[in-house]
Amino acid sequence: MLTQSPPRASSLTLTESGLLLLPGDAPLQTIVDADNAPALLQQVLRRSYSWQERNDVSIRRAALSPDRGPLWAAALMAWNASILFDSGETASYARYMHRDVRPQGRSTDILIPPEADALRWGVADVARTKLDAPIVSAVAVVEFDGDRVKAARVALTGVWKHTADLAQAPTQLAGQPLTPEAIDAVARAIAQEADPRPNFLGSIEYRRAMAEVLSRDALMQCLA
Repeated sequence: MLTQSPPRASSLTLTESGLLLLPGDAPLQTIVDADNAPALLQQVLRRSYSWQERNDVSIRRAALSPDRGPLWAAALMAWNASILFDSGETASYARYMHRDVRPQGRSTDILIPPEADALRWGVADVARTKLDAPIVSAVAVVEFDGDRVKAARVALTGVWKHTADLAQAPTQLAGQPLTPEAIDAVARAIAQEADPRPNFLGSIEYRRAMAEVLSRDALMQCLA
């Protein structure tokens, strides 16, 4: 009796610089199927796009169209993704989407750090139902050096005038242990920093309150 072998998992290319290459023209499902893709990105893709969309939409198109997948854009920012251009230049994804930098050439691929023991992450969001897009969301990634924070990033959606962005307050965590008290202080600062645009889904006050709650929840997951 003939039996079929299970499909072999694919892998993302590890570049000489130690970063993983997300090929811009490949479908989003490439990341979900890769055995070395960060679990954060895989989870967010499943949350943000249907199976059909993940097979139809390219990685570059999704990255450069954050309004369709705000949580995906936030995850790329928090994971410290960069954009690679055909000129050979690279640019921080967060800074590029914020229009702080404009390298020469056409964007081709995305570069991301690989998963590592020193990296911990968390995701929190609020939506009307489980099937709806988040009204507000927070993605936290903390890099540790021993028992102290080396770098911390929290990207949020639904609390800025644009789709997604990194909060500045988490930089305060660098050099100190990650504690509930430190997280509380940063979450409160993020709420003050937030500059939301109200709509029928939430007022300015509601969105700022959710920025604090969700940032705290996402960072607390990094303690586990």
